[in-house]
Amino acid sequence: MEFCGRAGYHGYEGVALNLAEQRRLVTGLADHPAMILRNHGLLTVGETPARAFLRMYCLDTACEIQTAATAAGSELITPHPGICELTARQLAGEDDSSDLQDDKAYGLDWAALFRMVERTAPDYRDGSLGFTHGS
Repeated sequence: MEFCGRAGYHGYEGVALNLAEQRRLVTGLADHPAMILRNHGLLTVGETPARAFLRMYCLDTACEIQTAATAAGSELITPHPGICELTARQLAGEDDSSDLQDDKAYGLDWAALFRMVERTAPDYRDGSLGFTHGS
C-alpha cells in the first residue's frame, strides 16, 4: 500500500546511456519515492540510504508476493481505492487525521535488518564483502 499512486513507471529502452532517456527517467520518477522499470527492475529513493533501502525491500517483497499469487492463479484483491490512498498517506507520514504517527518505523526496521546482517554475515566487517558498517 505504501506505493499506491506513488510509483513512476519507465519502459525498457536499453542501457540508460542516452541523456534523453536519462531525462525521461527523472521525469517518470517525478516526486515519487519509487519507480518500476518495466522489464528491467525497481528503483527507490529516500532521504537517507536506509530509507531508500527499506523502500526497495518493501517494494521488492510486494512484487514477489503479487507475482507468486498471480502465478498460483489467485485473483488480485485490493482494498477500496480510498483505503489504499489512506494507507499510502499514513505510511508516508502525510495523514493528519491519525491520532498517532509511526515516525520511528523506518529506524526500527533498519536496526532490525542490520542485526540480521550481524547474525547471518558477520564477516561483512572485514571488508571481504566489499562494504563496511559506514558504507
